[in-house]
Amino acid sequence: MDRRRGFRGLAAALVAAAGLTACSAGGTGVQPDPAGSGAAKGQEPCKIVLWHYYNDLQKESLDQIIEEYNQTEGAEKGITVEAYSQGSITELSNKMDLIVNDSTNQVEMPNMFMAYRDMASKIWRNKPELLVDCGKYFSQEDLSQYYEAYVQEGYFGDGLYIIPVAKSTELLMMNQTGLEEFLQANPEFKTADMETWEGLARMAEGYYNWTDGMTPDVPFDGKPFIGMDILANYFITMNHAMGSDIYHYDQDGEMVLDLDRECVERLFENYYIPYTKGYYGASGKYRSDDIRQSVLAGYIGSSSSTLYFPKEVADKEGEMKPIEMGMYPYPCLEHEAKTAIQQGAGIVTIQKSDRESEACMDFIRWLTTERSFEVALSMSYMPVVKGGLDESQRDSVKDPNVLRALELGLEQSRDYQMVYGFDFENAYSVRQELEEYFSSVLAEGRSEFLRCLNSGMSIEEAAETMNYGQKADEFYRRVEEMFAKQ
Repeated sequence: MDRRRGFRGLAAALVAAAGLTACSAGGTGVQPDPAGSGAAKGQEPCKIVLWHYYNDLQKESLDQIIEEYNQTEGAEKGITVEAYSQGSITELSNKMDLIVNDSTNQVEMPNMFMAYRDMASKIWRNKPELLVDCGKYFSQEDLSQYYEAYVQEGYFGDGLYIIPVAKSTELLMMNQTGLEEFLQANPEFKTADMETWEGLARMAEGYYNWTDGMTPDVPFDGKPFIGMDILANYFITMNHAMGSDIYHYDQDGEMVLDLDRECVERLFENYYIPYTKGYYGASGKYRSDDIRQSVLAGYIGSSSSTLYFPKEVADKEGEMKPIEMGMYPYPCLEHEAKTAIQQGAGIVTIQKSDRESEACMDFIRWLTTERSFEVALSMSYMPVVKGGLDESQRDSVKDPNVLRALELGLEQSRDYQMVYGFDFENAYSVRQELEEYFSSVLAEGRSEFLRCLNSGMSIEEAAETMNYGQKADEFYRRVEEMFAKQ
């Protein structure tokens, strides 16, 4: 089985302490038991250390959960967990690189650390002996509690090296107030049209024409319907939806490029053509800013970003008006698999003593199953275990938008093919290069289209001059070059 593919199927990740002593400023605040006082009879007391990148309220929440473990399950088994934030995911990754590469002897390696797949992959490919295969400690019954796609992300070769903690996906988030106004004025469109990219493009064209018609004396000033927060995620998701894995590893562990020209050109034209016509768009640094300024009616972004969705937007006079938020599943391509991205770190365990490995597995199992909802909610992420939310959990979510994002995200995790991002050694830099290139191509394409309109062409005439096929070919060749350098 190709483990780069997901299967059909809120908490953010963890961050900076400089040391591992119990009194470190970045610690949990839970003092370890004096030798034996909290240990179960016949079991050697064991202290294990977790590095993460949570800060502020997320760190406080994790500290409280760990304190609960130390005073209950951990106390019964002689296990004490200490957690230290490393400040950010970048700082955590850099520190792990230094330790793994023997570039520092000033800091002891932790027992566990939060990691994304590309971080763990780097260690597994270079020093696999450092990592604990969690599959030796988690039974199939244990693993069946999690969404399968989330577990699959943790496999390298035949070993399971990452246990999922909390996840997010991407959803279509809309200014529901504005959307309903548009639908009422244009009854030929339905919210069901937004289930597919093809329907979404038709709806975006209708929205552009409707807003353009509000100022009959000013041609071609219609508004774009939606935007995209992360174009690289769109690239990954659409490739997998059409059956392309983008790359794989050969028997020697070398990356082999599997880019499919037809898939890449289709996903490019699927977004590029409506974008150049003004049906999709991007203006500010964040798409939520574009919503606030009424530049966009909606955007595709992380389910964990619900809290940042504007509660007010600017009207045409610049006055702020309250709105309702609407949430919809990630659009799919017609006749292709329903596919969406999964994001979020998991826990990786470092090989030390057997007792420490067993203690880590006990804590991870408890954290990710018994307290999955609490951990996830503290980060606005989704729980990783199956079963949805019970009534008491729903009641504990005070923000209705957060609750909707949770429930819709979990439905998507169950019903969609959930895929993850790049995991090769320079994945982050390639992802950034792809994001910047795709964004610049879109902006240049829109500028070119506007020049055609300003020269007196109609939208149809401008579209004929754009040479979309040639631009799709150029996009494919540039993307191929990015990956070929790896």
